[in-house]
Amino acid sequence: MCAIFGFVNYRRSLSRSEMKELINRLSVESEVRGKDATGIAYVKHGELKVFKRAKPAHKVKLYVPEDTVILTGHTRMTTQGDARYIYNNHPFTGKTADGSFALCHNGVLYNDSQLAKSERLPKSKIETDSYVAAQLIEKYGKLDFKTIAKMSEAVEGSFVFTILSDKNKLFIAKGDNPLCLIHYKQLGLYVYTSTEDIMKNVLKGSFLEKLPFEVIKVTEGEIISIDKRGRFEKSSFVPNEFCYGWNYYGYRKPAYDENELFDICGMFGVSQEDLMLLYDMGYTDEEIEGMLCDRSMIRECIEEARVLVGEYY
Repeated sequence: MCAIFGFVNYRRSLSRSEMKELINRLSVESEVRGKDATGIAYVKHGELKVFKRAKPAHKVKLYVPEDTVILTGHTRMTTQGDARYIYNNHPFTGKTADGSFALCHNGVLYNDSQLAKSERLPKSKIETDSYVAAQLIEKYGKLDFKTIAKMSEAVEGSFVFTILSDKNKLFIAKGDNPLCLIHYKQLGLYVYTSTEDIMKNVLKGSFLEKLPFEVIKVTEGEIISIDKRGRFEKSSFVPNEFCYGWNYYGYRKPAYDENELFDICGMFGVSQEDLMLLYDMGYTDEEIEGMLCDRSMIRECIEEARVLVGEYY
């Protein structure tokens, strides 16, 4: 489990102090889904800039130029690839004929090794499963709806991808992981986080709290783009129905019955109370299913939830 966050300030309406506050709130509130590393990407004078550290967001000082239009960020909980090595952390960079890009991923990919072999991707010291998505876009040669759809259909697992180009254009491809996107039309500002709860905490007590906004619905299988002028476009891909975890038959049900998921978790030593804690933290059914294959990971998440949610069972 990780978190993605960011904004598109297409009217450049935010002051320096407002932008600093927004970045700080977005990153720190997103810590609830990952504390192993923090990273951001933005464009400065036509050049893509990436800054990342193997620290929780509240211990990292994040600065961007006052004229920054688009920012994409990530807080990481490690599943694959040691976070102590900066190259294993998000955002990951890549290049196509269109220029350079930075990619963030919330979720877990299960077929990265198979794709590296079948697609003959170049070897890299980067061990994180997410990096295969950047490599696929590089191989496909362009950064557009078509190649992002092709990549999203090739990977197997849970995901939301955010991809920022050096032309100051943001793409978001939504798989079955959560996403909350809102639009302040009067400010010319889009803001996004992984979950609604994170968004609520970001806005509470902020300069944005009392301003009206529109919730932008993005469903599984959709790709959106927002450019530096605020132009919003939408496309789609066909979600991969492969499922990794206890369902070894290779088919993912469209939704879990609550009692069924309780029973499955019980087989792995996870109580109903622990499952509810994970829900309180914002985990989806698919994320919980993926964690069941790693006992140490799910115990860590439950212990973290007990501390952060404040429930001790």
